[in-house]
Amino acid sequence: MRDPYLILGVSEDADDDAIHAAFLAAIKRCPPDRDPAAYDERRKAYTTLRTRRDRLAYDLLDRALPEPRDVLDRAFPVKTPERPGRDVFQALLQGKP
Repeated sequence: MRDPYLILGVSEDADDDAIHAAFLAAIKRCPPDRDPAAYDERRKAYTTLRTRRDRLAYDLLDRALPEPRDVLDRAFPVKTPERPGRDVFQALLQGKP
């Protein structure tokens, strides 16, 4: 699973209200009848981070290595105009110039 903090667009020190508000905003932008896969991804991220206890359990037990898409999202946020393409990022991961 991708990083749920990135999926919802919240910082790692966000509180319950901020996570709930981010989830509601995300499902307004991407309702289940329009894109079920994206909605399901956001719903899973929300259930992972819903309460302080859930976030603590995720941070201590469920963290995995970041996926390439997560690294790209952290390095170049989506709204950044100079964000490189996926092919450039894959070449960098493979050590190509």
